[in-house]
Amino acid sequence: MSRTLVIAATALAVTLAGCSSGSDSTIAPAAQNSPPPVSGQSQPDLRASMEAQLGFPPKPDERTTQAYLADLKSIDPALVSSGDPAALVNRGRDQCRDLKVRPEKDWTAAANQRFTTPQAPEGLGAAAAARIITVVRTRLCPTF
Repeated sequence: MSRTLVIAATALAVTLAGCSSGSDSTIAPAAQNSPPPVSGQSQPDLRASMEAQLGFPPKPDERTTQAYLADLKSIDPALVSSGDPAALVNRGRDQCRDLKVRPEKDWTAAANQRFTTPQAPEGLGAAAAARIITVVRTRLCPTF
């Protein structure tokens, strides 16, 4: 499941939970006992915090991104030449989340579906997917 979809589903669940309390209060019960939001926390900081809670690693810095893209290019140059670098980083972060939440037996299939090229729309195969997982773990989520 993509990060955007997970975040949207979580936000929807929180909204729906707040709407179904049945009391006269307009504040969801869980929010009534929660501390107020930290003032000065930016939208990107809130997003990063939510992503971390959902199991995504932080966005890599530029140096890490370039090393990650170079490693992917060594697996198949079409991975990098045919894709947007930011999208490739997001796919890698999505793969990191899968490493946390999916059984290991599913990792290769997920990577094979996620990392495709115009020449290989069904994926690059199990061997390339395994190499991609190694790159993702090494560059984007070494603690997963």
